[in-house]
Amino acid sequence: MAALVVLSAAPGATIQDAGRPGWLHAGVPPSGALDPTAHAAANLAVGNDPRAATLEVPVGSLRVRAAAAVMVSIDGEPAVLLGERGELVVPPCERAVRYLAVRGGFDVEPVLGSRATLLVAKLGGWQGRAVRAGDVLPVGAPSGRAPGSVIPAPSDPGEDPVLRVVPGPHLARFPEGVFDRFLEMPWRVSVQSNRVGTRLEAVPGLPVHGDDRARPAPMIRGAVQITTDGTPIVLGPDHPVTGGYPVIAVVTRASQALLARLRAKRVVRFARAPSV
Repeated sequence: MAALVVLSAAPGATIQDAGRPGWLHAGVPPSGALDPTAHAAANLAVGNDPRAATLEVPVGSLRVRAAAAVMVSIDGEPAVLLGERGELVVPPCERAVRYLAVRGGFDVEPVLGSRATLLVAKLGGWQGRAVRAGDVLPVGAPSGRAPGSVIPAPSDPGEDPVLRVVPGPHLARFPEGVFDRFLEMPWRVSVQSNRVGTRLEAVPGLPVHGDDRARPAPMIRGAVQITTDGTPIVLGPDHPVTGGYPVIAVVTRASQALLARLRAKRVVRFARAPSV
């Protein structure tokens, strides 16, 4: 049987695919890859559909052993054949998240049309949890696609990364000029970040009108909520489907992938996305 045996894994390593859109009305966020570009590049390198399930590896390393010969790629690097009982290490790098794709994809049971792991609900992926040493992850049958990446592998975040945003729907709930200040300020990625959202830090934070929580409004990935102490939280793929904090901006899809690559304590700025 084609499978990868997990020998060691970074905390929070999960099986992810392109996500499960269309279930927000039922209280289920989309989940899926934090960095869709790297995820798709890894899949295409081994001849998978770009939406196939991969292993998402957050900061740290992953070591696996092949139960049978399989073709693998890390982040879209040229595919290599991992022989039976061959071992592979996904090492850490400057990016905060990496992807291991195997030809045929990880063949776990789909839930609501997706193999993505939603940790907060213990749903999907491998038993609804992060993978750990001893797990035997089944691999599916190869598709008819030929290996060979058509998406460039992701680059490491450069100096002074800039995230593009569009103004959010709740600007009227902030004091005048706060959106411009939000764009001018440098922000630091907090260690208190996860797949639900990336918390950003600055001292002081943004001025707000006291406790500005309101009736819950629908939320989407990339929404930048501002908490009562002026702290921004950029919602990730496992975001809550509603929220009461005001949304000052929405990060573009391309910049969501860039944000996913930033380790904690990296400094980032925001800028308006060009008008289409």
